[in-house]
Amino acid sequence: MATIIKTIAHVDSILDEINQAFFDIPFENSQFQTEAFVIAAAITPERAYRSIGLRMFAKIRALQESKFHRLNNEIDLDEIDEKIAKGSLDKYELRRETVKREKTKAEIQYSDKLINDAITELNILYKHFKALPKFTREQFEAGEKQHFIERLSRQHELSGDQQSLINLDEDMKALDVFEEETKFIEIVDNTHLRLLHNKALNIRANLEIKEADAEPCLKVLP
Repeated sequence: MATIIKTIAHVDSILDEINQAFFDIPFENSQFQTEAFVIAAAITPERAYRSIGLRMFAKIRALQESKFHRLNNEIDLDEIDEKIAKGSLDKYELRRETVKREKTKAEIQYSDKLINDAITELNILYKHFKALPKFTREQFEAGEKQHFIERLSRQHELSGDQQSLINLDEDMKALDVFEEETKFIEIVDNTHLRLLHNKALNIRANLEIKEADAEPCLKVLP
């Protein structure tokens, strides 16, 4: 029979169990969310590349902050332990230091969970970063018109839910094709880039035709 949580003491008693149970369950994006709604949702490969960079920088900054916070917590723990070991604290100071110690340990535990989440997502982003070519500023700017034509057309013609369904199907498949074609290319030339764009657009067009033959479907840009 499950234990009923009634008081703070009950919460404290299950904290280790909960930390262990949820350590590897993402509290932010799942891998699928990151790939479908951060990377593929950018529609064009240049924008996907940019989305990866933005998210990676955010995760790295968060990891750095968490690392420094954890190091400071470890210093605090060592200091508290030293104060207690000296035996020079009065009874109230001892109680305060004991409370500080428990609070610091709990912060470290939760920090470790968040660090694990961030590193897991960073690995996903880094995998896609390595699969894509390194775009130049010129190539990025050249792809902007296509990106906004597709994005604005979708926003005009489709609901938000319909756009998200396209992200996790057609856009995911198009991204996979683009990464497969470019995974061994460090710098992609403009001619090759145009061919890959057309291939991605054909994937979406072909999927629309197949879905239309099967049943009424979402309207997808060619």
